Amino acid sequence: MVPLAEAWDSGASAWTAARREAYANDQGQPASLVAVTARTNRSKSDQDPAEWLPPAPSALCRYGAEWTATKLRWNLTVNEQEKTALLDIASSCDGTTVTYTPAPWPLPRSFFVAPAARSCGPGHAMGAGQAA
Repeated sequence: MVPLAEAWDSGASAWTAARREAYANDQGQPASLVAVTARTNRSKSDQDPAEWLPPAPSALCRYGAEWTATKLRWNLTVNEQEKTALLDIASSCDGTTVTYTPAPWPLPRSFFVAPAARSCGPGHAMGAGQAA
């Protein structure tokens, strides 16, 4: 939801490489990755709500709530223009609730554990970091 470049500007630049990787691959919250058309994705680029809003008015409340949830989940900052835009969106979204689960940190051990070796023929084993 929040592009990597925007996350970088909002605090991810101070994260460890592991946390940035976890953010980029986050599937722990439905709002983290939202399917959109290629055209919409290109027009949004790495802009925040002060610079870009979804073209469909019906998507505005969901967009504002999911953007906010992602920023809260990852403890990312918002600048004044972004905050103003989000408050403007929220003012017309009666009944919309922002829900989020804080991103796990430190990351669970399973994030770092290499997959188990698997057999690729007699006398050979292939594990993490090995090519077939």
